[in-house]
Amino acid sequence: MSDDCDSGDQFTGTSPWPLFVALGLALSEVGVVLGLRPVSVAGLLLFVGSVAGILTEAGYVSRPARAAGVQGVALVGVGITLVLQNQTGTTVRGQSIAIAGVLSLLGALLWVGFIRTRARDSKATTESTETTSD
Repeated sequence: MSDDCDSGDQFTGTSPWPLFVALGLALSEVGVVLGLRPVSVAGLLLFVGSVAGILTEAGYVSRPARAAGVQGVALVGVGITLVLQNQTGTTVRGQSIAIAGVLSLLGALLWVGFIRTRARDSKATTESTETTSD
């Protein structure tokens, strides 16, 4: 055996995100077909979160909340477009997409606010514990 290659330092596994992308899309379509809007919205939220995870893991984005927020805006636009077409099959799907987009955008905004609050609190505690030696 060779000691030149340390397998502990290298990532040799596969990413779990593609499974969740496929599951999210499947759930969203099953929800539309069966008329279960919560299942459809949950599937789309799983899809958005998984795509944000893939983009972060690949190094394309550094903040997954921003990626989820952008996807939320895109989903709202697509959903409103489908609802405005006012056809039989597109109305339910469009409403589900728009709801998932709004929830995704809201979740991203809440997450960014949480991170900023946590950073502000940690900065305040480190500044208050620093004392001068004069």
